[in-house]
Amino acid sequence: MELTELRDKIIASFTGSESDLEDVLAMIEEDQSIFPFNEYEHLICNLIDKGFMSYDQYIEIRTEYISENPNLWIFEISAPRGFGEKFAQTYVQGKCSKFKKPSKKIDPNYSGEYDLWLDGITIEVKASRAVDSDSEEPLYMKALSRHTKKRFLMNFQQLKPQCCDVFIWVAVFRDEIVLWIMNSDEVLNNPLYSKGQHRGNKGNEGQLHVKHDNVHLLSEYELKDDNIENAIRYAAKRKSS
Repeated sequence: MELTELRDKIIASFTGSESDLEDVLAMIEEDQSIFPFNEYEHLICNLIDKGFMSYDQYIEIRTEYISENPNLWIFEISAPRGFGEKFAQTYVQGKCSKFKKPSKKIDPNYSGEYDLWLDGITIEVKASRAVDSDSEEPLYMKALSRHTKKRFLMNFQQLKPQCCDVFIWVAVFRDEIVLWIMNSDEVLNNPLYSKGQHRGNKGNEGQLHVKHDNVHLLSEYELKDDNIENAIRYAAKRKSS
């Protein structure tokens, strides 16, 4: 349930006349809202105050919305490192106890160029969130669901395929987290990958642009059985072969 659907759900619970509804909506439209006192809070309070929505109806809508949007809190993480490192890497690590944080002890050549290590397979974790490309609202307001029809762009940046064996892409939607697992050759040769992220860059870094109209191109790499260890080993095997 996205925000436009939430508004429709609230209005559908309205028990007054059409003119009463128009009066409430006009009042909300004229209001200048600011987080956390937004239009939805104002709309619900007005409907309850005027007797057009019961508290039980509000709780029902609230419970349904929270259950259908379990990842909204992730869109509230503002610091890039907080999202990319603290959330994404921790999320991935939680899926396999065999992952190790790299160090010179297990890899004498390690110099910070990848995030995880699995029996000699070097792994880089990249993450992005799906948000409405046509909205100027904060991230948590324009977060999109997995099967949205709206335009979005997830940009996975600072990619160095020469520095790892396997990439794990963490794509966060408001209702689902999707993992795509590809080896570095598959990234380098992928039509969604562009080399030379920054001006003056000599091709050492690139980026992967995932959009609403090309996301299907990654479906073959999607982790569907939750066995991330097997998926990583299989991706590395594809590269070596």
